[in-house]
Amino acid sequence: MYVLKRARRSDRTVVGGIVPLCQICALVDLVPRFGAEADRRLTKANSLEYSAEFWLNKYFDKEIFFALDDV
Repeated sequence: MYVLKRARRSDRTVVGGIVPLCQICALVDLVPRFGAEADRRLTKANSLEYSAEFWLNKYFDKEIFFALDDV
């Protein structure tokens, strides 16, 4: 699986913005990458907010699997 890292500016604020719905191409499954020990403040509701690295689950959808399988 591929590892995705959250982009941050030099002052440690998260890079991000609003993405128009017309630019969304596919739904993907992101799984937080915990490392040796998970952060204690993580819950199922905030794990995407507090995590800095994620696994991209390419097996979530067959179209994504075949698109990423050749890369």
